[in-house]
Amino acid sequence: MQTCAYCGSAVELVGSGLYCSFCDMEVYKDDVQTNGSRRPVRAEEVVLLSAAERSTQELMEKDSYYLTVLLGLVRDERKRTYNLLRVVNRGAALKPGETAFKHGQDEGAMNYRYWTRKAWIIENILRDRAGYYPAKITDNLLNGILEQVQKSNEKPMTFSPK
Repeated sequence: MQTCAYCGSAVELVGSGLYCSFCDMEVYKDDVQTNGSRRPVRAEEVVLLSAAERSTQELMEKDSYYLTVLLGLVRDERKRTYNLLRVVNRGAALKPGETAFKHGQDEGAMNYRYWTRKAWIIENILRDRAGYYPAKITDNLLNGILEQVQKSNEKPMTFSPK
């Protein structure tokens, strides 16, 4: 039986499309499931730091697990950039007026601002979706998210018999 991916109700053929009377809406072909199953959510597990260079619009299309992993990578890069900037600033303090240090400070500050803004973008996308973003990203957190995705994919929207 064809069912709605949102409520599990049977969908009806109306004209050239499908309709869910419980949700009171047309159901797109991709939103039709079978026997109350949920539309599977797939968490992209391979995430590279270079993905952070995507536009904000492109990042908004990624799943929350992907963004959480990416946020961890971006925060690590921001921390690495900050530590490099601190080293350059110490060198500049020891040799004032050296143009190489000035150039390093400018570039380091620019990179630090870039990674900070990328972290803010990802945090805000996650915050818009769930109302918060993770303060700390650990393996336990990521494994828990994957486990919840798997559980939610497996749980059908059907009533148990009395």
